[in-house]
Amino acid sequence: MKNLDYAYCVARLRANESYMLNKAFMLKLCESRDLDSALSSLTEVGWISEKGGIKDIISRKNKELWLLLNECVPDKKELEIFCVLNDFFNIKAAVKCTFTGAEPYDYYLYPSSVSLGKLTEKVRLHDFSSLKLRGADTAEKAYRTALLTENGQSAEIIIDRGAVDCLCEYATEKKSGLANDICGFLCDTANIKTALRINALGKNRDFAEEAIGNCFKLDRKNLIKLALGEKEELYGYLSSTEYSEGAALYGESAALYEKWCDDEVIKRVFSARYTAFGFDPVCAFYYGKQSEIKSVNLILTALQAGVPADEIKERIRLSYV
Repeated sequence: MKNLDYAYCVARLRANESYMLNKAFMLKLCESRDLDSALSSLTEVGWISEKGGIKDIISRKNKELWLLLNECVPDKKELEIFCVLNDFFNIKAAVKCTFTGAEPYDYYLYPSSVSLGKLTEKVRLHDFSSLKLRGADTAEKAYRTALLTENGQSAEIIIDRGAVDCLCEYATEKKSGLANDICGFLCDTANIKTALRINALGKNRDFAEEAIGNCFKLDRKNLIKLALGEKEELYGYLSSTEYSEGAALYGESAALYEKWCDDEVIKRVFSARYTAFGFDPVCAFYYGKQSEIKSVNLILTALQAGVPADEIKERIRLSYV
């Protein structure tokens, strides 16, 4: 697929950027007196056309985004990059619900590169081979582990590791420089979080080898070794990498680390706003829109819980526009 083939797509996404919410609006939304007031503000600017529960609103916005991309991106296979983390999360939900008897649709995330109905059916039938999904072999391994050991945590570790390894694969095979960079960043930051948890919980080597996946810019063997050692040495290594700020924030709060990760992705996509062709502008728009949806979700949920405006403002993500 040539970069010029994306000319119409990029032009359409640029037109949609004019309807995105900027930082000033987000800050004002944080100051809404209550949830209904915030929903009215979002309705006035056309961000939502019908009211409903927060979960329904966010679900509709994600589906609108996915529909737009599928309408204008010429190579639909390129969109799979945006589904990696959701796909593996959905695999986890399907496997866990098979054993608990719960309904997985209450937990599934959207978008997904495979029909969620098909995923549910195939996992329940233990028919993983017909799942045209990169994580199909991981799903089968996780299911068999849970079945044999009756240990749900082991299955979760296998699936989370599979997601990281899949991101690492994408980071080395995509033709888009921005897509490579983001996949690699998400891969490494997920491994960092796992390593820091292992260190804090005092897990053993077998656990670390199973849980820490392939790395993009980090040294996996060294990361595993340090995760099993002294806290100061692990943080010392991370402080020498480009992820030093995030690691320091994790020491304060896991929530701060997650916000840092989200903001770093937005910083990476800023430059692509001025690129006219190719897949990079699609990446930029998708992650920018995802950041917007995530911030609105956070604001609405916080308002519903009665969180003060100043505290909400500290949690919202960077705005793309």
